[in-house]
Amino acid sequence: MAKFHNFTSIVIGLLFLAVLQTFSNPSPIFRFLIIALILLLALVTYYNWRYLKEIQKYNIWLLIRPILLMLSGFGLFLSIPNPAIRSMFLIITVFVIAFFEAFIGKFAENLLINETLVIAFGAFLSIFEAYFYAPFIGKPLVSFLYLLGFFLFVVLITRSFYEFAPKSVKIKWLASLIISLLSTEFLWALSFLYFHFSVLAFLLFNFYYFCLILNYYYYFNTLNAKKIQFHLAFIFFSSLLVLLATPWKIIS
Repeated sequence: MAKFHNFTSIVIGLLFLAVLQTFSNPSPIFRFLIIALILLLALVTYYNWRYLKEIQKYNIWLLIRPILLMLSGFGLFLSIPNPAIRSMFLIITVFVIAFFEAFIGKFAENLLINETLVIAFGAFLSIFEAYFYAPFIGKPLVSFLYLLGFFLFVVLITRSFYEFAPKSVKIKWLASLIISLLSTEFLWALSFLYFHFSVLAFLLFNFYYFCLILNYYYYFNTLNAKKIQFHLAFIFFSSLLVLLATPWKIIS
């Protein structure tokens, strides 16, 4: 069963590549691309449901994580304007999807945090790019739906990460909602800065990571002053380096 699942994981990654490349060459054809992507997500979800039932590790949040990973990859794919670079990105995505799919049902801490951060970074980058390059987002109703969609996406990422933490369901939901709300507010605040969208996405990613990991340490009773200082210093200096390397000017 394990060998078959490993093979299927590679097939899923290749199907993701095939769907996006077929309906995006030379440019995305959304009326076909969206339908094909939805069908692929439904197929992958059905397979994962059968597999998790078979190994007796079924959990709804394990079904959601591969969907979020593919949606994050899809968003990044759309943010790449060059067809050649998009093709290279899809090749890398095959290995990323196949790797995390192969380990579905395994609850290793490093695996879960790495997958969560990959999903979050891809989502944040594509969401910020959409905000800066899609003219319709400036309308009040669309802006509200944009922030609401971001909030719901972050709730799903965070809640799926905390699923196996030793806390009650209510506490995990509360933490997920609070972190998602803070991240959404930070997204809104960052949108007023005149930096490149990739820089703003990196700042938001650092903020989300800081909240996510410290709360995770708290759940396992391993949070202390040294860990807070280390992660705070890490995100501060990494953000500072990115800001110093970014050209900017005050617009009068």
